[in-house]
Amino acid sequence: MNMNAAQPARENILAHYKENGFAVIPNALTQEELDYLNGIVETSLREAPEQWHQPIEGAVGTVSLLAQYPLEMDRFIRHPVIFPLIQEVLRGEARFAQFDFRDVTADRASSSQMHFHRDISYYGTIGGKIYDPDNPYISTYACVIYYLSDVHECCPAFCLVPNSHTFSSLDEAKEKLGDEYREIPIRGKAGTAVLYNITTYHTRKGGMADCKHGRRTMHNYHSRASSSPLTNWVTVPEALALSDDHDTRMFYSQWTPNQIKYARDHYTKPVPAYYPVHMIK
Repeated sequence: MNMNAAQPARENILAHYKENGFAVIPNALTQEELDYLNGIVETSLREAPEQWHQPIEGAVGTVSLLAQYPLEMDRFIRHPVIFPLIQEVLRGEARFAQFDFRDVTADRASSSQMHFHRDISYYGTIGGKIYDPDNPYISTYACVIYYLSDVHECCPAFCLVPNSHTFSSLDEAKEKLGDEYREIPIRGKAGTAVLYNITTYHTRKGGMADCKHGRRTMHNYHSRASSSPLTNWVTVPEALALSDDHDTRMFYSQWTPNQIKYARDHYTKPVPAYYPVHMIK
């Protein structure tokens, strides 16, 4: 990818997503937004390292920043540049699913390779569509990965196989796609966003041994109102889940048993009666 690429027009972004199952949006975040997010991450890594999990395949990560900065993070979860694209891809049904930050330092770059995988709902094994053939964008879930640092040729990079969402394994994708099989690493400047269907096979390519940069990312997952929740461990702060704003409440309304228990045990406002608090142990 051209490190100085301009942002495509909305219709071109959506056309690329429809054709390939992903789209790259350069300059999705401004320098001011990048400075703000990197400042929060640096402070958290320095002052609250216990809130970051130990390195997994070279990356540390945290989900704690949404709880600490709910209104501030909501601005990025429903970002004015990217969220309208997410709503289009998810047919106007976008719901919050997961939000986290990940960091790979330069010294761990070469050991940060992941295996190819695809993300399927926690509930996907008990029913529900993995992908939606009736949606022109095929997506029941979508994720945006934002690069918070420049991703050079030597850096770990998000990588995916376009249009691999219908296959049960990477080997099957290689066989059935034939000459169209491609593994595409995404590189670009800080502020680049990658919007993709999460059931597309993807990975993190490891960096080179002499990498001087590492990689920092923000990951923003969305479900659809008509899909099962993505996980049963994510929790949403009260300021968002019980917001006075109707659209905010609806966006954060895909509650799981774990979320209901969390709300019952931690929220100051009563949990709405339509969430079955009494049924959750």
